[in-house]
Amino acid sequence: MPSPDATKAFSCLHPSLEVPPMTREIAVSLASRLCAGGMAKPPIIAAFRRSFYNSTSFLDELYTSEDADDALIAACTANEVGLLFDEIATDVHVVAPMLPDFVALSHIRHAVVVTSDHTTLIYIAPTLRDIAVLKTHLPQSQDIVDRLRITTPARLSEFLRLHYEQALADNAVNIVETTSRGFSARIVVTGRQGILLGLLTASIVFGLVLAPSCLWFILHMLFSMFFSGCILLRLLAMRAMVRRETRVLPTVPAYKLPVYSIMIALYKEADVVPQLVRAMTKLNWPRSKLEVTFLCEADDFATIAAFEEQKLPYGFKVIPVPGIGPRTKPKALNYGLQLTRGEFVVVYDAEDRPHPDQLLEAWQRFSTEESNLGCLQAPLVIANAHEGWLARLFAFEYAVHFSGLLPWLARNGLVLPLGGSSNHFRRSCLEGVGGWDPYNVTEDAELGTRLARRGFRAEMLSLPTIEDAPTTTDVWLPQRTRWLKGWMQTWLFEMRHPREFLIDLGFRRFLVYHTLMAGLIVSSLLYPLILVFIAHSGLNLILDNAAAADRGILVYDCMNITMGYLSFHALGKCSSVGREIKGSILRVVPFYWMLVSVAAWRAVKQLYTQPFLWEKTPHRPAAVRESLDPNR
Repeated sequence: MPSPDATKAFSCLHPSLEVPPMTREIAVSLASRLCAGGMAKPPIIAAFRRSFYNSTSFLDELYTSEDADDALIAACTANEVGLLFDEIATDVHVVAPMLPDFVALSHIRHAVVVTSDHTTLIYIAPTLRDIAVLKTHLPQSQDIVDRLRITTPARLSEFLRLHYEQALADNAVNIVETTSRGFSARIVVTGRQGILLGLLTASIVFGLVLAPSCLWFILHMLFSMFFSGCILLRLLAMRAMVRRETRVLPTVPAYKLPVYSIMIALYKEADVVPQLVRAMTKLNWPRSKLEVTFLCEADDFATIAAFEEQKLPYGFKVIPVPGIGPRTKPKALNYGLQLTRGEFVVVYDAEDRPHPDQLLEAWQRFSTEESNLGCLQAPLVIANAHEGWLARLFAFEYAVHFSGLLPWLARNGLVLPLGGSSNHFRRSCLEGVGGWDPYNVTEDAELGTRLARRGFRAEMLSLPTIEDAPTTTDVWLPQRTRWLKGWMQTWLFEMRHPREFLIDLGFRRFLVYHTLMAGLIVSSLLYPLILVFIAHSGLNLILDNAAAADRGILVYDCMNITMGYLSFHALGKCSSVGREIKGSILRVVPFYWMLVSVAAWRAVKQLYTQPFLWEKTPHRPAAVRESLDPNR
């Protein structure tokens, strides 16, 4: 019988909370057992209130309580039903559930196992409603009573993860190839593409022998057009630039909010773990409906130990990712996706500090837009632009990209090359396209393309995520090499079947995509060669040795380079973020682009020798407190 104190405590609940009589009776009885077991009354009452305000399970809310004792809650639940509490032995064979492709294991609240002595046991982590069903029907099923065991949700989830670890890892590696028509960067260049590249090389060799000046003119003008195309896109984005307005977020009852899953892949990030945990705890979302998953490589003992030193709230969990397949961020995200249960999923990086209301804005956009809105990209804002010229240019580049170019692409329904962080997904869309390509080292841009090909839209949010820029070239160069290598991978495998690609995107999006993607690659590779040609042709012009054709090309190249600098600078300064970046920008852009070219040629080499090498970008805790003003 529930104690009078517990009954009195629950009678103070708000009268607007309509609680089914049996549910209230079970809750009161369970509360009495928890009080007797040593749990304080205030968190129990608070959990019961939250379960109705949030439309969640009373038991789940109990587990979210501060200083909650999972074992005590599960043991009291078992006593309430008249069953045994058990942590689940490790030496058992799982009979059910069977693991389908890309299942969300967190949704599963039971497991049927066979012990070493051939006894069949059923482990469950029940909700309050499950308890009501069990109390009604168990008295007639003594055989089931003997086999049923109560366990904690965390223990059940971890038990299933360990049991299905190999299958989960295999799914993470192979799922994109089985769901997206075989499109994966696992094969860098197909046989057909190899033949075409061979024929192109042979044609260039013959051209150099037969008509070198004609070939030079054709190739020069062809590749320069890509440079011009990038300039044109910046000018169009600048012309259509609109001020980013802060969205007014109306108050939303917590019971309407779904479960939101956050995934963060980390490797050798022990130093930023405290900052990361603080940033995630500041997010404005009901704790029982927020799932934060830290995906650490299984052999990254330092980062895992750093998490063990933190007091992680309920719903925050560290998952070791097995070393099966390529050691890449997209493989880790695919692995983690199978262990989360959120209707919506967002990916952050280890150093990210998202705006506290960013999840609310994303959910409201998803809930008011059509179901083909598959992804929302939050703008990334650099906080440490003051830490040297490299960080300043990086921050300005982000202002150009996230405040200028991406909003223009989104407003015009064009393909959005996603940033690697703060991507919010509708889970059904993400699973429908097969998650991330584990062999692509720039998985974000590739996924944005695949979403577009499958008919899903991607748009921009207004509330930002704060990041830090690399401050030294030894950190910046490997990161930029990886990005450019991934864009090359993406372009190569998207062009395996160009006709299908054109049909999927339509002519306008196809043209803009290649102007942006191929233009970025080509201009990065050829930038120093253009400067060399300008210097050589300029010298010949002074010496009166320049041919007429070279003079025309020289003028075109000078216009390209000048407009490239100016369009980049102007688009960045059109945004409030770019205007706030102090110090010289235009004067150091030529040197910054030369570094980009070094990274591009380094990417070409790696694409041939180490296509799946993931050069990790090290992060450090933020040196200063930053503003999260959405109008920045």
